[in-house]
Amino acid sequence: MRKHRFPLLPASLIFILLFCCSGCSILSPEDVSPPENHIEGEDIAEVEQTDSACSYFYFLWGVHAENNKRFSEAEEAFEKALICDPDSRYVLRKLPILLIRMGRQPDAEKWLRESIKKYPSDLQDRMLLARLYIHDQKVEEAIELYKEIMTISPDDEGVLLRLGFLYSRQNRFDEAEKAFKQALSVNKDSLFAHLYLARLAIQINDMEQALNWYEKALQINWSVDLALELAEFYGILKKYADVELQYRSILKKHPEESRAGLGLVQALLQQDNETEALQVLHQLKMNSDDPDQIDIITSRLYLRSGKLDKAVELLEPLAAQGRSTEAVYMLSVIYYQQKKHEQAMELLQTIKPESRNFEDSIYLQVRILMEEQQVTGAIELLKQTIDDKELNHPGFYTLLASLYMDQQQIKKGYAILDKALKRYPDNAQIYFEYGLLLEQDGAQKQAIARMEKVLQLEPDHAEALNYLGYTWADNNINLEKALEYVQRSMRLKPDNGYIQDSLGWVYFRMGKLDQAVQEILKALKLEPSDPHIYEHLGDIYLEQGNSEKAVQAYKKSRKLFKNQADKKRMQEKIDGTR
Repeated sequence: MRKHRFPLLPASLIFILLFCCSGCSILSPEDVSPPENHIEGEDIAEVEQTDSACSYFYFLWGVHAENNKRFSEAEEAFEKALICDPDSRYVLRKLPILLIRMGRQPDAEKWLRESIKKYPSDLQDRMLLARLYIHDQKVEEAIELYKEIMTISPDDEGVLLRLGFLYSRQNRFDEAEKAFKQALSVNKDSLFAHLYLARLAIQINDMEQALNWYEKALQINWSVDLALELAEFYGILKKYADVELQYRSILKKHPEESRAGLGLVQALLQQDNETEALQVLHQLKMNSDDPDQIDIITSRLYLRSGKLDKAVELLEPLAAQGRSTEAVYMLSVIYYQQKKHEQAMELLQTIKPESRNFEDSIYLQVRILMEEQQVTGAIELLKQTIDDKELNHPGFYTLLASLYMDQQQIKKGYAILDKALKRYPDNAQIYFEYGLLLEQDGAQKQAIARMEKVLQLEPDHAEALNYLGYTWADNNINLEKALEYVQRSMRLKPDNGYIQDSLGWVYFRMGKLDQAVQEILKALKLEPSDPHIYEHLGDIYLEQGNSEKAVQAYKKSRKLFKNQADKKRMQEKIDGTR
């Protein structure tokens, strides 16, 4: 028996189709146009009715095919529907959506542009095309479309919000604010206008205004997500008491809200209130769908406060029952801290490659082997891991290279890094580690070239920016560019004492000694045990002619240095200053 490809149709409908649609072919958007022949009188209604029936049949056919994921067949059906009725709006809207589902965005854009030409006052086609442009990163084109829509419908709140959002992504803050406030003039209680204005205020660092917009948004429509966002905003401002109050207000309404509970724990820890943080965790565990995870977090808190026995008490059941590889890893860390290396290694070796703790487990095993003076074992572990393609990770290469360098096997170190770059040619971190090893090997010129490659791949790599800025300053070259790089690095990592030290050193080389002292003192607050920073401070004081302070800084540096050669060098500086 012959199988029907499509559902059977009434005989009358088949007759109509044969009458009006024979010879249909697939057309492009340009081919679809109204019939040129003009029919007088009553014949017009008859032809229009026939065309409508034909178009509707093929439209239903296309919808059925699309629902069954026969997309090519659906496309053919929709195009035949347009032959029957070139002005069918439901088909003209359906076809681009189908093309998008097929991953043919350029074709969808083409159809939509044609439809916009044909129906210039229709907004839906422009809205869909704008979304396509945004998806394809054509932000300017999307903005122009939204502006066209505003000329047709100037009070469309949704379009104003979209327009403002796109402006904010392009850092066109004044235009974004104007669009959001225009949306407010349309709807004074627009939740999203208030929310977007708050986020915009954060972008331009107007925190007081941001808080004002957030509070108004919450008054309009309180929600957990919005309240959580406000709590995070207070965290940015380091107003931890306000963060705590915000999380407590959420928990009062929704005691089961784990995000607020964990946020409250963090806020309490920021205020050094560990006892209450533990109480909150205990309460969370009672209401949690995942009590094991709460035990993991509680264990971290015990680790932070040095209560290793309490952490072990929580972790051992989780590890023994195989309920959490994270518990296994954390227990291994505790055993390592307790110098129980054999027990730690046994646990670490049970962590499987698919676990997110696997990479860390390899690093800890290497560390233990190195402390046990088993350098060969550490190298072999990394070599085996690298040779297994499924276990591979860029960090394993750089660690192995550094071990070779420590063993003065320089050529093997470089060979491993070259192998890593063949496998991961666009990995900025490998180039960065390569640069550090070259610096360690005394090849500073090549190291600088590697660091410049890092910035080509990742322009906001804070450590590479800092390396280049400091190195140029240390060599007393490219000082303006060195300052630019270190300042960029500072913006990316504002609480990094080593970058702060680099900034002070750049100012020193530029002859701005007062600024240099200020930055170095800030660095020492962040890194009070670093001998190099004290040495820099001594050098700056000496340049200022303040030999007494210089000697004090050098003495502190000498005390902190562990290497005898460094201690001797500092003593020579002290003697020379005296």
